[in-house]
Amino acid sequence: MTTGLYAALAALILILLTIHVIRGRRHYRAALGDSGGPEMTRRIRAHANFIEYTPLFLILLGLAERGGLAGWSVHMCGLAFLLGRLMHAYSLLRGEQYEGSRLLANLAWRVRGMALTFFTLGGLSMVLIVQYIVAAQR
Repeated sequence: MTTGLYAALAALILILLTIHVIRGRRHYRAALGDSGGPEMTRRIRAHANFIEYTPLFLILLGLAERGGLAGWSVHMCGLAFLLGRLMHAYSLLRGEQYEGSRLLANLAWRVRGMALTFFTLGGLSMVLIVQYIVAAQR
């Protein structure tokens, strides 16, 4: 099942984001929360944002694949979603400019990453609705 490949890739990205948070906790001595540090907040949010979207995406992808979505479409959705999540994380961790916790510039990577995320979630939602309607008419 192709969805399994994207679940595995997502798990590897999650591990990398988790390690980044752990290293930040050690460096900033932040045992709980962000200890008031904007750098830790960005690390935690990049990690949490990935976790917030990935499970639903994998469920939608797996159901659409099981419902007969073409293999190339499954790959396109998986690649687009993971690229979007990586773009979003990059934006939070490296691409944006801040003054404390106030965003100053370079929001483009985050916006594009969210657009890819919403495109894949919305697209898969529509695929599942169509698959349901087609199956119900049989």
